[in-house]
Amino acid sequence: MEKIILTGGSSGIGAAAAVELTRRGRQVVAVGRSPEKLSYVHRQMTRVAPEGVDVPEPIAADLGVMAGVRDLAAVLLERCPRIDVLVNNAAAQPSRRVLTADGHELGLAVNHLAPYLLTRLLADRLRDSTGRVITTSSSTHAKGDFNFGDLHMAHGWKSQRSYGRSKLANILFTSELRRRTGLPASSFHPGAITTDLNRDSPFVRLVKPFERFLLAPPQKGAETLVWLATEAEGRDPRGLYYVDRRPEEPAPLARDGELAAQLWKISADLVGLEP
Repeated sequence: MEKIILTGGSSGIGAAAAVELTRRGRQVVAVGRSPEKLSYVHRQMTRVAPEGVDVPEPIAADLGVMAGVRDLAAVLLERCPRIDVLVNNAAAQPSRRVLTADGHELGLAVNHLAPYLLTRLLADRLRDSTGRVITTSSSTHAKGDFNFGDLHMAHGWKSQRSYGRSKLANILFTSELRRRTGLPASSFHPGAITTDLNRDSPFVRLVKPFERFLLAPPQKGAETLVWLATEAEGRDPRGLYYVDRRPEEPAPLARDGELAAQLWKISADLVGLEP
Protein backbone atom coordinates (compact mmCIF):
# COMPACT_ATOMS: atom_id res chain seq x y z
CA MET A 1 0.00 0.00 0.00
CA GLU A 2 1.44 3.37 -1.02
CA LYS A 3 2.69 5.64 1.75
CA ILE A 4 2.44 9.40 1.18
CA ILE A 5 4.02 12.11 3.34
CA LEU A 6 2.15 15.41 3.03
CA THR A 7 3.26 18.60 4.77
CA GLY A 8 0.81 21.44 5.30
CA GLY A 9 -1.85 18.81 5.91
CA SER A 10 -3.75 20.55 8.69
CA SER A 11 -5.79 22.94 6.51
CA GLY A 12 -6.43 24.21 2.98
CA ILE A 13 -5.45 22.16 -0.03
CA GLY A 14 -3.20 19.98 2.11
CA ALA A 15 -6.12 18.83 4.24
CA ALA A 16 -8.32 18.38 1.17
CA ALA A 17 -5.61 16.31 -0.53
CA ALA A 18 -5.04 14.18 2.59
CA VAL A 19 -8.73 13.28 2.71
CA GLU A 20 -9.02 12.57 -1.02
CA LEU A 21 -5.83 10.48 -1.15
CA THR A 22 -7.06 8.47 1.83
CA ARG A 23 -10.41 7.95 0.10
CA ARG A 24 -8.45 6.51 -2.82
CA GLY A 25 -6.79 3.95 -0.59
CA ARG A 26 -3.43 5.61 0.10
CA GLN A 27 -1.82 5.78 3.51
CA VAL A 28 -1.23 9.46 4.16
CA VAL A 29 0.94 10.83 6.94
CA ALA A 30 -0.36 14.36 7.38
CA VAL A 31 2.15 16.84 8.80
CA GLY A 32 1.16 20.23 10.18
CA ARG A 33 1.90 22.74 12.90
CA SER A 34 -1.39 22.55 14.82
CA PRO A 35 -2.16 19.27 16.65
CA GLU A 36 -5.80 20.33 17.03
CA LYS A 37 -6.28 20.96 13.31
CA LEU A 38 -4.43 17.76 12.44
CA SER A 39 -6.71 15.81 14.76
CA TYR A 40 -9.77 17.16 12.95
CA VAL A 41 -8.32 16.29 9.53
CA HIS A 42 -7.36 12.83 10.80
CA ARG A 43 -10.97 12.17 11.81
CA GLN A 44 -12.11 13.15 8.32
CA MET A 45 -9.50 10.84 6.79
CA THR A 46 -10.63 7.97 9.01
CA ARG A 47 -14.25 8.45 7.95
CA VAL A 48 -13.47 8.11 4.24
CA ALA A 49 -10.79 5.40 4.43
CA PRO A 50 -11.73 2.23 2.52
CA GLU A 51 -12.01 -0.96 4.57
CA GLY A 52 -8.60 -2.35 5.41
CA VAL A 53 -6.74 0.94 4.87
CA ASP A 54 -4.93 2.15 7.97
CA VAL A 55 -4.85 5.90 8.55
CA PRO A 56 -1.46 6.80 10.09
CA GLU A 57 -1.32 9.16 13.01
CA PRO A 58 -0.51 12.71 11.89
CA ILE A 59 2.69 14.42 12.98
CA ALA A 60 2.88 17.93 14.40
CA ALA A 61 6.05 19.75 13.38
CA ASP A 62 7.40 23.29 13.24
CA LEU A 63 8.93 23.66 9.78
CA GLY A 64 10.01 27.23 10.47
CA VAL A 65 13.15 25.99 12.23
CA MET A 66 15.56 23.53 10.70
CA ALA A 67 15.83 21.50 13.92
CA GLY A 68 12.09 20.86 13.58
CA VAL A 69 12.59 19.63 10.02
CA ARG A 70 15.39 17.30 11.12
CA ASP A 71 13.24 15.93 13.94
CA LEU A 72 10.41 15.32 11.49
CA ALA A 73 12.69 13.49 9.07
CA ALA A 74 13.98 11.26 11.88
CA VAL A 75 10.44 10.32 12.91
CA LEU A 76 9.43 9.62 9.31
CA LEU A 77 12.47 7.43 8.66
CA GLU A 78 11.67 5.46 11.80
CA ARG A 79 7.97 5.05 11.03
CA CYS A 80 8.03 4.62 7.25
CA PRO A 81 10.05 1.73 5.80
CA ARG A 82 9.02 3.06 2.40
CA ILE A 83 7.95 6.47 1.13
CA ASP A 84 6.19 6.45 -2.23
CA VAL A 85 5.38 10.15 -2.41
CA LEU A 86 6.66 13.23 -0.60
CA VAL A 87 4.41 16.26 -1.00
CA ASN A 88 6.06 19.52 0.07
CA ASN A 89 2.94 21.62 0.53
CA ALA A 90 3.45 23.58 3.77
CA ALA A 91 3.71 27.33 3.23
CA ALA A 92 3.62 30.65 5.03
CA GLN A 93 2.91 34.18 3.85
CA PRO A 94 3.57 36.47 6.81
CA SER A 95 2.21 40.01 6.77
CA ARG A 96 5.44 41.42 8.26
CA ARG A 97 9.11 40.54 8.08
CA VAL A 98 9.95 37.86 10.64
CA LEU A 99 13.25 36.08 11.27
CA THR A 100 13.20 32.52 12.57
CA ALA A 101 15.32 31.23 15.44
CA ASP A 102 17.88 30.24 12.81
CA GLY A 103 18.02 33.81 11.51
CA HIS A 104 16.22 33.01 8.26
CA GLU A 105 13.45 35.13 6.75
CA LEU A 106 10.29 33.20 7.61
CA GLY A 107 8.91 32.87 4.07
CA LEU A 108 12.24 31.52 2.81
CA ALA A 109 12.51 29.13 5.76
CA VAL A 110 9.06 27.53 5.60
CA ASN A 111 8.45 27.66 1.86
CA HIS A 112 11.89 26.72 0.56
CA LEU A 113 14.52 25.71 3.11
CA ALA A 114 12.19 23.30 4.94
CA PRO A 115 11.20 21.32 1.82
CA TYR A 116 14.80 21.45 0.59
CA LEU A 117 16.12 19.96 3.83
CA LEU A 118 13.29 17.46 4.32
CA THR A 119 13.59 16.15 0.78
CA ARG A 120 17.33 15.74 1.04
CA LEU A 121 17.05 13.91 4.36
CA LEU A 122 14.43 11.54 2.89
CA ALA A 123 16.02 11.23 -0.56
CA ASP A 124 17.59 7.81 -0.03
CA ARG A 125 14.34 6.35 1.31
CA LEU A 126 12.44 7.87 -1.61
CA ARG A 127 14.95 6.47 -4.09
CA ASP A 128 14.79 3.00 -2.51
CA SER A 129 10.99 3.16 -2.74
CA THR A 130 10.98 4.39 -6.35
CA GLY A 131 9.21 7.41 -4.93
CA ARG A 132 8.32 10.83 -6.31
CA VAL A 133 8.43 14.40 -4.99
CA ILE A 134 5.72 17.03 -5.50
CA THR A 135 6.10 20.64 -4.38
CA THR A 136 3.33 23.23 -4.24
CA SER A 137 4.39 26.39 -6.07
CA SER A 138 2.24 29.23 -7.39
CA SER A 139 1.78 31.46 -10.41
CA THR A 140 3.25 34.24 -8.24
CA HIS A 141 6.65 32.66 -8.90
CA ALA A 142 6.69 34.88 -11.99
CA LYS A 143 7.04 37.91 -9.68
CA GLY A 144 9.93 36.41 -7.75
CA ASP A 145 13.64 37.14 -7.99
CA PHE A 146 16.80 36.49 -6.00
CA ASN A 147 19.32 38.84 -4.44
CA PHE A 148 21.82 36.45 -2.90
CA GLY A 149 23.46 39.39 -1.16
CA ASP A 150 20.26 39.97 0.86
CA LEU A 151 18.66 36.54 1.16
CA HIS A 152 16.77 37.45 4.32
CA MET A 153 15.36 40.65 2.82
CA ALA A 154 16.70 43.17 5.30
CA HIS A 155 15.92 45.76 2.63
CA GLY A 156 12.70 46.12 0.68
CA TRP A 157 10.75 43.30 2.33
CA LYS A 158 7.16 42.95 1.14
CA SER A 159 4.82 40.06 1.74
CA GLN A 160 4.17 39.42 -1.96
CA ARG A 161 7.85 39.79 -2.82
CA SER A 162 8.83 37.26 -0.17
CA TYR A 163 6.12 34.84 -1.26
CA GLY A 164 6.88 35.17 -4.97
CA ARG A 165 10.57 34.52 -4.34
CA SER A 166 9.82 31.38 -2.31
CA LYS A 167 7.49 30.04 -5.00
CA LEU A 168 10.18 30.67 -7.61
CA ALA A 169 12.55 28.74 -5.34
CA ASN A 170 10.12 25.80 -5.34
CA ILE A 171 10.43 25.40 -9.11
CA LEU A 172 14.20 25.94 -9.15
CA PHE A 173 14.52 23.33 -6.39
CA THR A 174 12.37 20.88 -8.35
CA SER A 175 14.56 21.29 -11.40
CA GLU A 176 17.86 20.86 -9.56
CA LEU A 177 16.49 17.94 -7.50
CA ARG A 178 15.81 16.07 -10.73
CA ARG A 179 19.24 16.85 -12.11
CA ARG A 180 21.18 15.89 -9.01
CA THR A 181 19.22 12.89 -7.73
CA GLY A 182 17.22 11.54 -10.65
CA LEU A 183 14.10 11.51 -8.48
CA PRO A 184 10.89 12.21 -10.41
CA ALA A 185 9.94 15.67 -9.20
CA SER A 186 7.25 18.14 -10.19
CA SER A 187 5.72 21.40 -8.98
CA PHE A 188 2.30 22.89 -9.54
CA HIS A 189 0.07 25.94 -9.19
CA PRO A 190 -3.11 25.17 -7.20
CA GLY A 191 -5.05 28.20 -8.46
CA ALA A 192 -6.79 30.97 -6.54
CA ILE A 193 -8.02 29.02 -3.53
CA THR A 194 -9.57 29.83 -0.16
CA THR A 195 -6.86 29.07 2.43
CA ASP A 196 -5.54 30.39 5.74
CA LEU A 197 -2.14 31.05 4.16
CA ASN A 198 -2.00 34.82 4.67
CA ARG A 199 -4.60 35.03 7.41
CA ASP A 200 -2.58 37.67 9.31
CA SER A 201 -2.96 40.22 6.52
CA PRO A 202 -5.37 43.07 7.37
CA PHE A 203 -6.59 43.05 3.76
CA VAL A 204 -7.30 39.32 3.88
CA ARG A 205 -9.26 39.73 7.12
CA LEU A 206 -11.30 42.45 5.43
CA VAL A 207 -12.24 40.36 2.38
CA LYS A 208 -12.55 37.02 4.20
CA PRO A 209 -16.37 37.09 4.27
CA PHE A 210 -16.42 37.37 0.46
CA GLU A 211 -13.82 34.68 -0.30
CA ARG A 212 -16.33 32.00 -1.23
CA PHE A 213 -17.68 34.22 -4.00
CA LEU A 214 -14.23 34.96 -5.44
CA LEU A 215 -12.06 31.89 -4.89
CA ALA A 216 -12.29 28.16 -5.52
CA PRO A 217 -12.56 25.69 -2.61
CA PRO A 218 -9.49 23.79 -1.33
CA GLN A 219 -10.75 20.59 -2.98
CA LYS A 220 -10.33 22.24 -6.39
CA GLY A 221 -6.83 23.40 -5.52
CA ALA A 222 -5.88 19.87 -4.46
CA GLU A 223 -6.84 18.27 -7.79
CA THR A 224 -3.46 18.64 -9.50
CA LEU A 225 -1.64 17.56 -6.34
CA VAL A 226 -3.72 14.37 -6.09
CA TRP A 227 -3.26 13.70 -9.81
CA LEU A 228 0.52 14.02 -9.63
CA ALA A 229 0.59 11.83 -6.51
CA THR A 230 -1.50 9.00 -7.97
CA GLU A 231 -1.16 8.95 -11.75
CA ALA A 232 1.69 7.86 -14.03
CA GLU A 233 2.42 11.50 -14.93
CA GLY A 234 3.90 12.11 -11.49
CA ARG A 235 6.12 9.06 -11.79
CA ASP A 236 7.69 10.34 -15.01
CA PRO A 237 6.80 14.04 -15.30
CA ARG A 238 6.78 15.55 -18.78
CA GLY A 239 6.87 19.02 -17.27
CA LEU A 240 8.56 20.87 -14.45
CA TYR A 241 5.48 22.91 -13.50
CA TYR A 242 1.79 22.04 -13.84
CA VAL A 243 -1.45 23.99 -13.92
CA ASP A 244 -4.85 22.24 -14.03
CA ARG A 245 -3.18 18.85 -14.55
CA ARG A 246 -1.27 20.05 -17.59
CA PRO A 247 2.41 20.94 -18.01
CA GLU A 248 2.93 24.67 -18.39
CA GLU A 249 6.12 26.59 -19.02
CA PRO A 250 7.11 28.58 -15.92
CA ALA A 251 8.61 32.07 -15.99
CA PRO A 252 12.11 32.45 -17.51
CA LEU A 253 13.90 32.73 -14.15
CA ALA A 254 12.36 29.42 -13.09
CA ARG A 255 14.04 27.77 -16.08
CA ASP A 256 17.50 29.19 -15.31
CA GLY A 257 19.74 26.18 -14.63
CA GLU A 258 22.62 28.26 -13.29
CA LEU A 259 20.31 30.00 -10.83
CA ALA A 260 18.91 26.62 -9.73
CA ALA A 261 22.41 25.26 -9.10
CA GLN A 262 23.44 28.38 -7.19
CA LEU A 263 20.31 28.28 -5.03
CA TRP A 264 20.90 24.59 -4.26
CA LYS A 265 24.43 25.25 -3.03
CA ILE A 266 23.45 28.27 -0.94
CA SER A 267 20.51 26.37 0.54
CA ALA A 268 22.83 23.51 1.52
CA ASP A 269 25.01 25.96 3.39
CA LEU A 270 22.04 27.56 5.14
CA VAL A 271 20.72 24.22 6.43
CA GLY A 272 24.12 22.69 7.20
CA LEU A 273 24.44 20.08 4.45
CA GLU A 274 26.99 19.37 1.79
CA PRO A 275 25.75 20.41 -1.68
